[in-house]
Amino acid sequence: MIQEETYKEVPTTAADLQHPAPSEDVLTRITDTAEQVWHYSFSIGETEVFVKQLVIALLCFILGLIFSKLVSRRVGNKVLPKLKVEPGPASAIQTILYYVMLIITAVVALQIAQVPLTVFTIFGGALALGIGFGSQNIVNNFISGLILLIERPIQVNDFVTVEGETGRVLKIGPRASHIQRYDGVTVIVPNSQLLEGQVANWNLPDRRIRSIIPVGVAYGTDVVHVKATLEQLLTDHIRVLESPDNRVLFVGFGDSSLDFEVHFWISPRSTFDRRQIESDLRYKIDELFREHDISIPFPQRDINFKASPPIAVDVEVKS
Repeated sequence: MIQEETYKEVPTTAADLQHPAPSEDVLTRITDTAEQVWHYSFSIGETEVFVKQLVIALLCFILGLIFSKLVSRRVGNKVLPKLKVEPGPASAIQTILYYVMLIITAVVALQIAQVPLTVFTIFGGALALGIGFGSQNIVNNFISGLILLIERPIQVNDFVTVEGETGRVLKIGPRASHIQRYDGVTVIVPNSQLLEGQVANWNLPDRRIRSIIPVGVAYGTDVVHVKATLEQLLTDHIRVLESPDNRVLFVGFGDSSLDFEVHFWISPRSTFDRRQIESDLRYKIDELFREHDISIPFPQRDINFKASPPIAVDVEVKS
């Protein structure tokens, strides 16, 4: 036989209605506190600012920051290459566009928060003092980066030499620029150093650079024949640019050789490419010299011994 369970209904009293459950009481307090904070306001000068406006402005600024980065990157990677803009100017346009959109986003966020721009005059003295003591180099590098992007004495993919380090410019950032050396190591150089220091840019006014290969031939060689052979090399090599300045110079009489220099113009794509072109030319010079019986000498020295008494020399003859 199945026994039926009976439930006893507990009567609700007036005291229970006046004092709700503890969980409901905590939830109500949290809701009330959040609502008070949300509608809380304070005054900046004669302007009343609400917390809810600050929160909305902060969200708009974050969304604008993300939007600015996406749009500038899209323009730099997709739009400008289709317009056949070179990588250097494209990088500058992308960076400037990002900063402009970021400034507009900040101004719009301040307007949403109803914070007047004149409020920054209150913090002007403290901000100037902070910049003077702790942020001078940062501001200097930032402004130098903007000048580099606008004036463009150095661009992305340019080959530069800074304090004896030669490499390709990978990026011109807001504070520092990245230069990749021949060995693959990236050197981070402050923008102010690129603007104020002595920098050699191989790509100005264009990407052509002059290279020199020294070569020596043995004494007694027909120097006119040597010159004609090296000039033929400059004419036939595909990577040597046509120029009236491509010349073969007879530069001196060395200890063991007649010294020549081969001057020519090239347009290398990288530091390694320059070395590769020069290496190919040296291979070709050796090949042409062998074909024309032109000797490349090795150093020779005459050694005289002065001794008193004379040095005894024993010669052993093996049968």
